[in-house]
Amino acid sequence: MSDPSLETVQLREYVQRWQAGDSKAADELLRRIGERVERLVRRMLRGYPNVRSWADTGDIFQGAVCRLLNTLRKLAPANTRDFFNLAAVHIRRELLDLARKYAGKQELRARGQDESDEDEQPVAEQVEPEELEMWTRLHETVEQLPAEDREVFSLVFYHGWTQPQIAELFTVNERTIRRRWQSACLELSRRLGGQLPAP
Repeated sequence: MSDPSLETVQLREYVQRWQAGDSKAADELLRRIGERVERLVRRMLRGYPNVRSWADTGDIFQGAVCRLLNTLRKLAPANTRDFFNLAAVHIRRELLDLARKYAGKQELRARGQDESDEDEQPVAEQVEPEELEMWTRLHETVEQLPAEDREVFSLVFYHGWTQPQIAELFTVNERTIRRRWQSACLELSRRLGGQLPAP
């Protein structure tokens, strides 16, 4: 289940060159991972209804990649699995920041008080404030889960992986993955006071 497009040795080489100041290393790395990260952005964007109304995949991809490259200046992921987990964290943070920004903009516009960015019009989709709050709280709470539970939840909820695929990736039995998924869902439900939204 390893990703043939980016082996760990190549990843380390790109990151080391980037940390040494070689800007071409970032370009080469993005060529290797761009398509996969863009797919991840597209899937994760489904869980942010108010962001979908204002921003497209390309905008979010650019913002998340900038965050990721800044982190890679100081941190070197141990392997490709850790690298793509880190990418998912930065996509989620970019989406959360945009969700807060556009929730405020939508509220001001509803009151007739938003005069900024008059040329910038949302797509027709409208989302109730309660739904926006629920989604934002969900994504923020995912960040607070224990690492193993968060990784399994993210792979299922955001990436669309099956539990057998995750078990193969982690080289553990499916029962372990099922336990981590249930633990994540129970903790999220407890913290959010109810059921989780469908991915």
